[in-house]
Amino acid sequence: MPRLSLIQTNFTAGEISPRMLGRVDIARYQNGAEIMENCWPVVHGGAFRRAGTLFSAETKTSAKRSRLIPYVFNKSQAFMMEFGDLYIRFYNADGTQIKVSGTPVEVVSPYTEAMLFDIDYVQGADTMFIFHPSVPVYRLRRVSNTEWSLAAAPFVTQPFDEIGIRFTSNLTLSASTVGAGRTFTSATSAFMATDVGREIWAGPGVARISGYTSATVVTADITVAFSSTTVNPWALKNSPQTACTPSAKDPVGAQVQLTLAADGWRLDDVGKYVRINGGLVEIIGYSTASLVVGIIRAVMTSTVASPANAWSLEASVWNATDGYPGTGTLHEQRLVCAGSTAYPQTIWMSKTGESLNFELGTADDSAMSFTVSSDQINPISHMAQIKALVALTYGGEFSLLGGVEKPITPTNVQVKNQSAYGCNRVKPVRIGNELYFIQRSGRKLRAMAYRYDSDAYGAPDMSVLSEHITESGIADMAYQQEPESILFLVRNDGVIATLTVDRDQDVIGWARQITDGTFESVASIPAIDGEQVWCIVKRNINGTDKRYVERFTGGVNVDCGIVLSNPSGQTTWTGLSHLNGETVDVVADGVPMEQKVVASNQITLPRAAEVVQIGLHYKTTIKTLTPEIAGSTGTAQGNSMRTGEVTLRFLETIGCKVNGQTVAFRNMGEDVLDQPPELYTGDHRIENLGWARGTSQILIEQDQPLPFQLLSVIKKFTFND
Repeated sequence: MPRLSLIQTNFTAGEISPRMLGRVDIARYQNGAEIMENCWPVVHGGAFRRAGTLFSAETKTSAKRSRLIPYVFNKSQAFMMEFGDLYIRFYNADGTQIKVSGTPVEVVSPYTEAMLFDIDYVQGADTMFIFHPSVPVYRLRRVSNTEWSLAAAPFVTQPFDEIGIRFTSNLTLSASTVGAGRTFTSATSAFMATDVGREIWAGPGVARISGYTSATVVTADITVAFSSTTVNPWALKNSPQTACTPSAKDPVGAQVQLTLAADGWRLDDVGKYVRINGGLVEIIGYSTASLVVGIIRAVMTSTVASPANAWSLEASVWNATDGYPGTGTLHEQRLVCAGSTAYPQTIWMSKTGESLNFELGTADDSAMSFTVSSDQINPISHMAQIKALVALTYGGEFSLLGGVEKPITPTNVQVKNQSAYGCNRVKPVRIGNELYFIQRSGRKLRAMAYRYDSDAYGAPDMSVLSEHITESGIADMAYQQEPESILFLVRNDGVIATLTVDRDQDVIGWARQITDGTFESVASIPAIDGEQVWCIVKRNINGTDKRYVERFTGGVNVDCGIVLSNPSGQTTWTGLSHLNGETVDVVADGVPMEQKVVASNQITLPRAAEVVQIGLHYKTTIKTLTPEIAGSTGTAQGNSMRTGEVTLRFLETIGCKVNGQTVAFRNMGEDVLDQPPELYTGDHRIENLGWARGTSQILIEQDQPLPFQLLSVIKKFTFND
């Protein structure tokens, strides 16, 4: 019957998966726990009670979801933004909502509730670009703390291509099958004589126009069968089939007339671009069906007439039909956009140093576009950068390089497929030299980084030993670099999974953070002592669902709380309208009081206090794993075992329970009542924990709103083999 002294020196493996409870042979079993709830493993080895949350404000519309997005100009000028259904509101770093004359500062936005968690964004200095595939790229700027500007980004030139003309009227076919001489009749005036030679596309069908009858009737040869004899919508592809003559070839910015040999211009050609004689013209005015006025954007080589198919009429590929970029980033002084609906694998990069100019060219600093090719259609979910520009798609991860130690240019783009895990819509987070992203199923967290040994990028699964921790899928994610390196992941069921991570120290520790309600969004901004994590929480308050903006704050041991003070002391504390009807924890001058029910926005204490914390209760729980020791006949697993004595090593802790037994930290004596107990640092021993068959676990709980930090667990362990 061996009797041993065992020590668990750290909890850096965090809460491990139930699937791992049989893996007593690995190091992370020795450093893990079965349950780590409302606590954070830390890089140094211990685990401490998580910070509580302070209440900032109720969201504008509690009946609808909102999302938090940070706006960071610099460390001292950082703001949190509440994106809701068609609005944005703003908060200072101290938690106060920005108001003017008592009214929250608000800007109207084009993003509905359903769009919020598909928004991507990137910020450079005081300008933030916001992306969604159904909305033009918007630009958000701070004029002052109380004045913000949100409008469609004023691009000098958008990416354009020969996309033709789209119609939403009925088009009737004399036959839908492959063959020559089919008659196409439009319900509206759609055709011109110069359309002969152009193609008609509708669904799977393709036909080439062979004859012009009138503005509503043409003859065409069907090369790919149509699905029906009546189609809507449909498109007229290519450019007018006639010669085009410019009146001037230069300089850039000069006006020029473009004359067709036959009628071919349409009124809605204004705003489109003409590539002709090696130059580029933007159409700014319509005169007649054969004459338009434009501005030279790139000089031409001559003013000679350009025959049909030697010039092209092009329009922006960012439009309501084809969609808009769904993601973007900043890289090498360029704005990078990608992932539109019609061009899901195309990447556009602006001109160097000019984020609003996407005029394509071949010079090294010109704007460019290219497609990430793969064996299937893999829409680009996110653009990011680590050692290189990275495209995360639904089906894989790609690096984008410009050659050996060279920037990306229009003539040297190298696209390499690094892995095939796929990414979902949760915005990735960069930690050090790694890019953390959620795999497309929403369950696995991967860390993409360059590996020198293989000269490639790997993306190991960071949740492999704690796969249960993300079981409901991840909805949002944010990173706190200091004071502790913790990644916050909001699950679809409203729990926050946290990952304490430090790759240099081999720390990958998962835990679960639970509150009286459900977390829905999370974001972080820099603060004086590191990063401050904010959240939106849906709570049921007095029978009504509310959504609150809150922030995790060190030293606070309640949720949705407020901290109030009065140097003169008082018994009645008001300002609790957000918790009306709820039972709350109260800490008065560092001493936990009896729980109170908030009524008429206030509570009354039995004695006066100078400083109080008031908020919702939460409990910290750590449950250790059954130890593994090899005896003379083999493993200790499955045998009768007993932890006869346990010594807990604490740091600055006040109170806890061990297997239901209260561990008292208060010393007896005079003048100790109604005084906060001193923070305890040292060892505390508990005896007689009893025998059990096949298990010997320690349940450690802190159910009071007080500090708690556990450094290690030392056991006197006996098993009978």
